[in-house]
Amino acid sequence: MSKILIVDDSSTIRKLVKFTLQMKKHEVTLAEDGLQAYRLFMQYDFDLIITDLNMPIMNGIELIKKIRLGSKFKDIPIILLTTESEEKDKKMGEKVGVTKYITKPFQPPKLLKEIEEILKS
Repeated sequence: MSKILIVDDSSTIRKLVKFTLQMKKHEVTLAEDGLQAYRLFMQYDFDLIITDLNMPIMNGIELIKKIRLGSKFKDIPIILLTTESEEKDKKMGEKVGVTKYITKPFQPPKLLKEIEEILKS
């Protein structure tokens, strides 16, 4: 069982991802924006972060940059789960240290497979 932080301003997406992950007995924490996620991240240990790109207050790229600043957190896996599918967005994710870039809509079994592969490595 892994501890996973889900960050998305859409309650529907948060609930869908949470439900998907809990099927595999993962412990899930939810955040509505990057700032709330960063505060949670600094308080608790997570094995993986799944974040949206476009969110109010602090977007996904800003969140990832803040997390990656700390050398202690440079290796934590981060999945960017977003509707943005342009190459420039993918390159930006790669530049800031995203482990995997997945576009919405997503297939829950495929998301679970990606998560399992990331957590094994």
